[in-house]
Amino acid sequence: MKKILCLTIALLMALTAFAALAEDHYPGFDVQYREGDPAANTDVEITSTDKIMWTIAVCVTEDNPQSVGVTRIGEELAEKTNGNFTWDIFYNSELGSEGEAVELCRNNTVQFVTSNVTTMPDYVERIGVYALPYLFHTAEDQLTYLATSPVAFDMWKDLEEQSNLVTLGFQCSGSRCLSTKGVKQIAAPADLKGVKVRCMGAQVWQDVIAALGATPVPVAYTELYTALQTGVVSGQDNPASNTVDGKFYEVLDTFYETNHCYLISGFYTNATAWDKLPEDYKALLAGLCQKYLGDQYKIDIDAFTEDCYKTMEDAGVKIVGQDELDMDAFYASAAEMIENNYMSDDAYKTTIEDVNATFGY
Repeated sequence: MKKILCLTIALLMALTAFAALAEDHYPGFDVQYREGDPAANTDVEITSTDKIMWTIAVCVTEDNPQSVGVTRIGEELAEKTNGNFTWDIFYNSELGSEGEAVELCRNNTVQFVTSNVTTMPDYVERIGVYALPYLFHTAEDQLTYLATSPVAFDMWKDLEEQSNLVTLGFQCSGSRCLSTKGVKQIAAPADLKGVKVRCMGAQVWQDVIAALGATPVPVAYTELYTALQTGVVSGQDNPASNTVDGKFYEVLDTFYETNHCYLISGFYTNATAWDKLPEDYKALLAGLCQKYLGDQYKIDIDAFTEDCYKTMEDAGVKIVGQDELDMDAFYASAAEMIENNYMSDDAYKTTIEDVNATFGY
């Protein structure tokens, strides 16, 4: 009886541990659109002795959680391959802007690059659908879709054909949120009528601000602080991290957790370089991406974001959560804009309808 009881307890503990592991699993690196690639495995037995050195382009500062993850991958790759697979990492756009770094990866000057997904419509136009507001209602939904959806997989196949880039996975570094200065606290898009909010120049970003109910005003990022300070605009829609990094919180008084667009970074490798890797190196690298750019990154970015919120609150900025917003009204406003402006494009329509069917929006 004692033996049975012990086995039962052990089984329950194992199931509990498995449930916790599953809960902690970051969904962005489950990408398996390429047939024949090995499964991610940080414990794979390394038997290859090929000496390979990759150049890595990262477009954020060395202390950014994304850069920290890339650094950890390089260190563990070298350790587990006995120094045979090494990374030479360049941070803070040392090798050029995101677009320039992607081009270097395309021609195999760089072998691994990080870039916002919204950069990729330059190669496959329909990837631009992921810039639309409230296409996804949570970051987890978007990461899951990008990493597992057959519709998304078709895009990554096209991207490889058009640009020679293999898609390894995705992470979310935050969400675009509305913040304002001198505007009575709002709850729905109707409350923003006539309020001038800064946007980027492209039409899709003007449509995003219009869907929030505000009047879009294109302003360069470098001019945004002054524009808020002088009243040229009364709001912006950067994530908490940018709002703190750019010190915009100094000229804002209210930050709304609208989460209307998620900032998704993709991780790409040159197809030629990837196919030359031994299978055990591929499995190890994929596993380390999950470990450090997924699971551990979630812990790091949550702490980083919490620090940004504290900085804003300490400066007197009021944080308004979604429980104080009419989210259904925001979803409906975005859906109306998308219906009017984007559903006539069959490529966009296919993805939009598939996302809605997948998540029941």
